[in-house]
Amino acid sequence: MNKTNILTNILHTAKPVFLYIGIFSLFINLLMLVVPVYSLQVLDRVLSTGSMETLLWLTVIMMIAFLVSSLLQSFRSFALIRAGEWIDESLSTPLLAMGISNASSTGVRGTQNMRDLATIKSFLTGSGLITLFDAPWSIIFILVVYLIHPDLGHITLIGCLILLGLAWLNEIAMHKPLDEANEHNVHNLQQVDIAMRNAEAIEAMGMTETLASRWRIVNQKVTALQSVASYRSAIIQGFTKFFRLDLQIAIIGWGAYLALHNQITSGAIIAASILTGRAFAPFESAISTWKVLVEARKSYHRLNDSINTMDTRVTGISLPVPEGHLLVDRLVHLVPGRDKPVLRGISFSLEAGDVLGVIGPSAAGKSTLGKLITGAFEPYSGVVRLDGCDVCHWKREEFGQYVGYLPQDLELFAGTIRDNIARMMHNAPDEAIIRAAQMAGVHELIMSLPNSYDTDVGLGGAALSVGQRQRIGLARAVFGTPKMLVLDEPDSSLDSQGEAALVNMLSMAMESKITTIVITHRTNMLRYFNKLLVLEDGVISKFGPTREVMVAMNNNAISMEKQGQVA
Repeated sequence: MNKTNILTNILHTAKPVFLYIGIFSLFINLLMLVVPVYSLQVLDRVLSTGSMETLLWLTVIMMIAFLVSSLLQSFRSFALIRAGEWIDESLSTPLLAMGISNASSTGVRGTQNMRDLATIKSFLTGSGLITLFDAPWSIIFILVVYLIHPDLGHITLIGCLILLGLAWLNEIAMHKPLDEANEHNVHNLQQVDIAMRNAEAIEAMGMTETLASRWRIVNQKVTALQSVASYRSAIIQGFTKFFRLDLQIAIIGWGAYLALHNQITSGAIIAASILTGRAFAPFESAISTWKVLVEARKSYHRLNDSINTMDTRVTGISLPVPEGHLLVDRLVHLVPGRDKPVLRGISFSLEAGDVLGVIGPSAAGKSTLGKLITGAFEPYSGVVRLDGCDVCHWKREEFGQYVGYLPQDLELFAGTIRDNIARMMHNAPDEAIIRAAQMAGVHELIMSLPNSYDTDVGLGGAALSVGQRQRIGLARAVFGTPKMLVLDEPDSSLDSQGEAALVNMLSMAMESKITTIVITHRTNMLRYFNKLLVLEDGVISKFGPTREVMVAMNNNAISMEKQGQVA
């Protein structure tokens, strides 16, 4: 489904449901006419004739009408709930996938889309939408009041229009302060999320009070703006209730005047009062539900705009199992907002089983290169091919079976060690999990834990040390049957035992013909690579067999030293 219309297409598909709900609303409101009709007949016919039989049958008809109306209201609610569930089921998974893909390619993380979807679903299954469906049928009650007497119809119609105007005034009064409050609140929550992710650094450097103070200033603005909106709404709602009661009194009072002049009956006064109350109800309710409607409308537009601007990768196709031949051809990558490319014209190739070390100064583009090789980023130009196939056009679920990736900023998923090594797969074979742990040299460490593979890692892996998380992340990378590994700083948090396990794993990868790319800053790791690539300022400075590259680097260093001495 096209990314620009996934939301509108699903809502368009749900249109028949809303049509049926509109029909239900029509009959529900028509059945509400039995109350004023019953009152009119009892007061004007039963009391004057004393007919108990008429009273009995009128009451039976009323009970049947109420039963049918209750059933229709239940069916309407069930239909709305099911429609909300279907929309959520149809959108939540694609939105999550698109959000992950977008976060991977742009680095922008957030859950606003899911919150917007929840707001839309809440509106569709709540009283706000029912109010919208009931409001148009108020014309039925107004017309019936006109049939009782035109004067009473005029009062009812004018009252409905004024209540509608008050609802609009309420939205105007709340619009600006609530918009500003929401904008500040979203920014504040983003800052809280960042703070929680960096809690250790904040605590270590005593930044808690400073950050709390900054958050408090913004939060006070949010609270003040929300209070302004609430005060305005409270005033308008208070006046609305006052006005509505006055309208009810006007109907009864003027009805009594008309009855005294023999223009209507006493039963008509009660009937008109009931009908007027039903006609006013949706408009009065609109004032309290207007905020929900406005929020749902904003969520819809924000979600639609987000979908339209998201980078959605092609679905991909199924391709044969690769052997591990990697080709990087004239790769260029741009970051939005930066004029200078992060990588420029990167080209090299690896054979199955090669172990490539990628080194270079900070900000040279090493991590970006790793993400491009795995297909997590799509290049501005150029291509990365695994066995001749563009990694970005490969079906991601299948591609992931052949690729292992250890990111620089590793976070484990909430669950057990077993879950994390198995890449959160259900019913993954124990043998495959243990084999991955053994290849990463972490099996003994896991077995030493109280619950071994069933140990809960906590949120983000908080229950484990940094080194333990990295070694479990390494096991996750080699889980299954990978044909290519991309390891970004796999040794950054390892002790000597962990480093030895990593070296052993690299040796096993080479023997198993697993193409491996290791991004590292540690020079003591270089001897374990059979090829070496040096990145400087986004371009390849040197590439080739490790020994040749290291000799060239030493010669350059000696040459530069001599030039410095001469100078």
